[in-house]
Amino acid sequence: MVMQTENNLMRLHRGRSVFTFFKRGLVAEHDLEHTVPVNTGLGYKVAREFAQEIGGEPVGSILDTLFNVPTTAHMLGGCLIGKDDSEGVIDKDFQIFNYPGLYVVDGSIVPANPGVNPSLTITALAEYAMSRMPPKPGAKVRQPLGISSALHDQHAVPVISQPVQES
Repeated sequence: MVMQTENNLMRLHRGRSVFTFFKRGLVAEHDLEHTVPVNTGLGYKVAREFAQEIGGEPVGSILDTLFNVPTTAHMLGGCLIGKDDSEGVIDKDFQIFNYPGLYVVDGSIVPANPGVNPSLTITALAEYAMSRMPPKPGAKVRQPLGISSALHDQHAVPVISQPVQES
């Protein structure tokens, strides 16, 4: 699977499938209106050309090769930031609505695939989330590194209720 610009959706839910060997696990459900395009041929072509350039050997996953099913290591989305629980799962402090003290700080807060490896985006969001954590009672409060006090005091975070639609 290669990064693509088409808007697509896939939902994950607990269930049973051939891929979980019929044990309960995460099962992918494709959105019929916004299916994930499968273009493994393009990925293979790029991998072969790159491998030739560097003297390497191109390889793929078993699912890609045998079943033409793309795989990814970057599970994103599902816990959007919103104004309230009708718009998202977490608030601007990364706390789950209606569950005080329960926070989400991982790739699920990234609303859509950024088109590049999301690790730095996730790291930046995690650092920001940690800067929003209330201090432990009696602990010395320290200004976060690299953030002006005016910006930090505003608690400004953009509210993301839906992925950006491409025109």
